Amino acid sequence: MSQAINPEATAVPVDSRYLLSPQQIHYFDTFGYLKIPGLFADDIDEIVGGFEDLFGNEEQPVWETREALHGDERRVIIPGFIEQSPRLAPLQHDPRVLGVVQSLIGPEYKWASSDGNLFYCESYWHSDMYSAPLQHYHVKLSFYLDDLTGQNGAIRLIPGSHFHNQTFARTLLRDFNDPAKITELFGVDGNEIPSVTIESKPGDLIIWNFRTIHGSYNGGERRRLFSLNFGEATPGTHDGPAQTVYDPYPYRSAPGN
Repeated sequence: MSQAINPEATAVPVDSRYLLSPQQIHYFDTFGYLKIPGLFADDIDEIVGGFEDLFGNEEQPVWETREALHGDERRVIIPGFIEQSPRLAPLQHDPRVLGVVQSLIGPEYKWASSDGNLFYCESYWHSDMYSAPLQHYHVKLSFYLDDLTGQNGAIRLIPGSHFHNQTFARTLLRDFNDPAKITELFGVDGNEIPSVTIESKPGDLIIWNFRTIHGSYNGGERRRLFSLNFGEATPGTHDGPAQTVYDPYPYRSAPGN
């Protein structure tokens, strides 16, 4: 049964001790992501239990995909994830979650759903445009439930790529549109593209802008993730630092080609 979750614009007071520091906000706004180690470490057994309750239920509806974005390998998804879990639904109103959301979006924001995932695959470079066009400001709060490094599927992000109107991000989005062409264009495999690998342990919270270009390589079997998604109440009112729109650079052939 779905839990009661309010999708409308929200303004719930949060104790100041749960708000991000000015330095954390500036880091997120500048680089497009932030990691808070151990924020949910004391609750991790309950969180993992809620996750496994859903994925261990044979009657639970799931989506199973094999998309090009994931190398045509298996990914299992439960949309509306915490909404279906009595153990996880309270996270939407947890002061640690609300402190992050209000620090980054402001006092008025809206719930934009959650999703639970089992990855048996890699994820090639992309930004999350499928459920939130780039002009809409959204933040994702991700709970990875395994010890992850660059050798077994930790998320990789390209800092600054959330400035989606600037030449750098626009060129990357164009060049990454077809994963098969990355080696042709750059002379390296996708997993060698310059990026930051966010190693994590269960209980850490990784926060990132939907616009930030990200991927995951060397993913092992049954990598567990669920995310809480929040957006600005009125699209277009929160766009971070001023951006100048530039066209992506055109393709250029290598000398002699």
